[in-house]
Amino acid sequence: MSLSLSNVQQQEFDAMVKIEYRSAGFILRDTIRMRTDIIGNTCQFRKVGQVVANPVAFQNTIAIQDPGFTAQIATLSKFAAGTAVDEIQDLTVNFDSKQELAMVVAMAIGRRSDQIAIDALELGAAANVIPAGGTNLTYAKFRQIVAIFEQNAVPHENRFMMMSGNNLSALLADDHFTNRFYTSNDAVVSGTMQYRNVMSVNCRIIPTMTEGGIPLAGTVRRCVAWHKMAAGFAVGQDFRTEVNYLPRETSWFVNGLFYAGAVTIDNRGTIRVDCDEAVNP
Repeated sequence: MSLSLSNVQQQEFDAMVKIEYRSAGFILRDTIRMRTDIIGNTCQFRKVGQVVANPVAFQNTIAIQDPGFTAQIATLSKFAAGTAVDEIQDLTVNFDSKQELAMVVAMAIGRRSDQIAIDALELGAAANVIPAGGTNLTYAKFRQIVAIFEQNAVPHENRFMMMSGNNLSALLADDHFTNRFYTSNDAVVSGTMQYRNVMSVNCRIIPTMTEGGIPLAGTVRRCVAWHKMAAGFAVGQDFRTEVNYLPRETSWFVNGLFYAGAVTIDNRGTIRVDCDEAVNP
């Protein structure tokens, strides 16, 4: 037996690269009114109010009403996520590092897209607030959400709500969301309510994100329920990843670009739902 054989032992590398668990983003992309190919740094989303049909006697002059046109402005900002790998160092691994980095960059842009939407919705939902009241997300709060939507004549289609994993855990402890007597969503079987409807509200679970995620004040998570047409998302440059060679650095530069902004158009269609995450059955 050669005792020195360990000096020349070969190292075997796994060809697969495990990307750290992170949200791939774009969870909210289909939940908000989109405008693309914007030229400039702002986009105007317009809203018109209402008029009232009043009784009028025959041959009387009809009063002219102003429904009230208003504009909400979304300001676009540039976002980038760049990284690089040395051309020679790239030869020391048995996987395509540029491809792996491109995936990481794309996920970063996806999360930023969600964060832009979250920030706009949370800011616009301040007019309708369901207080925490010492409880997490509950069936009672869902009923309040539906009641506010119904009171404000918000259409049943395209109602959404964002929540955290902690809020989801609180819901799964309630029979109204798991018992077949109340629902056929089979949340217990799948372990999630992602993309599922509860009382006409489609749930979106937002994970922890370095970009911020759903705002958390102490132990109170400021979740938001909204209608798709209540907010606008403007895109000047849709997300794009590119790989370029930098001769001076002898490196491959992997970059992601995104130019976008969002704004709440009609706060009657947005509701902030405060949930105390310290309370979890």
